Amino acid sequence: MNNCIRCAEEIPITGAMYCPFCGASQVVKEKPGRRPKTRANGTGTAFRRGSTWTASVVVGWKLPKDPSRPKIPVKKTRGGFKSKKDALNYCSQLMLETTSRRRLTLEECWNEWSEPYEKRVGKSTFAGYRSAYGHFKGLQGTFMDLISVTELQKCIDAVPGHRTKQMMKTTAGLLWRHCVAHDLLDKDITGVLYLGKGQSVQREPLTPEEVEVIKKNIGKYRYAEYIYCLVFLGCRPGEMLELHKDQLHHYLKKDDDGNIVADIWYLIAGKKTAAGKNRIIPIPAQILDYVLERAWIPGTDLLFPMYQFDRKKEKLVCFKNMTDEYMNKHVFKPMMKDLGIAEGKVPYCARHSYADKLKDADGTDKSKAALIGHSNYLFTQEHYQSDTIEELAALVASFE
Repeated sequence: MNNCIRCAEEIPITGAMYCPFCGASQVVKEKPGRRPKTRANGTGTAFRRGSTWTASVVVGWKLPKDPSRPKIPVKKTRGGFKSKKDALNYCSQLMLETTSRRRLTLEECWNEWSEPYEKRVGKSTFAGYRSAYGHFKGLQGTFMDLISVTELQKCIDAVPGHRTKQMMKTTAGLLWRHCVAHDLLDKDITGVLYLGKGQSVQREPLTPEEVEVIKKNIGKYRYAEYIYCLVFLGCRPGEMLELHKDQLHHYLKKDDDGNIVADIWYLIAGKKTAAGKNRIIPIPAQILDYVLERAWIPGTDLLFPMYQFDRKKEKLVCFKNMTDEYMNKHVFKPMMKDLGIAEGKVPYCARHSYADKLKDADGTDKSKAALIGHSNYLFTQEHYQSDTIEELAALVASFE
């Protein structure tokens, strides 16, 4: 006697096909085996679309907006086949068309492009590219050839600030042109990206009266001399903060009788543009003492470093590089607010003050172009490269 396979009651009749209590069949049916797969993963599939069949292969993956969700497959299809067999046979050709060219995701392209390019530009410039690239986070895992203009535009539209949008378009353009140059893409699609109308911001220079207020407060406010020096050097803030002591030079010239005819301290600095790199910047008398004093401070190779203090012990720990952002947010703006200087000004305004001094100074246009580091300051680059240090020093000597 056996028990019922459903109700477990003991069946009194040996070999009964049905349970007399619940009526369940006692014949055990074997489950059909799973049909073996006819195609391996990643080789494509086919589906019916209307009266024809379509071949489909997965060519990439997209990151979803919600990081907790799985990645989204990106498929490439080709339709119009009369039979499923024809569509499946074409899958291998469809895959070959997609993979014959080396493909990079946006992240892979960034890594490949950024490593050599970082050495060609200044730290602050490259930091801007890195920050802009971060705004394309949702596309970084996507193959470049699958990213559309619409998707790039959505990333740009999602950020505030016209300057950020400009940097995003510039960064995307550099990456796409890198791929085109290495035959990884057919064209650069970033040229049509729209940044909005955006308003151009004209920075007002620090006035002579404001500069005088800053000078009077040197010693009362930490880093006040940095801002004062910025006015008389004409450097971009990032350029000045990266100056090293070995960029400070002394030019001494004597006549036949041994009399000193030229005693000039100057910097060789600059970056960002071809005209701005490795330019000679004579140090005006107004700030010479401050610069030379900084050159003898031990413990750092920087001329204008940031002081790192132990707040509890009120003791200097070390020096490190000060960033543009730190100078603007934690040095310049708080100091200007305390000194009653107009709101809305930034450290770069000091460069505009320098430009104003150049306009009123006695000197040629080519000398002024050389000092400000512009390739087009009423004169072309080939004209001003021949300026001598004595001519440049004479020009800055006329600064008030």
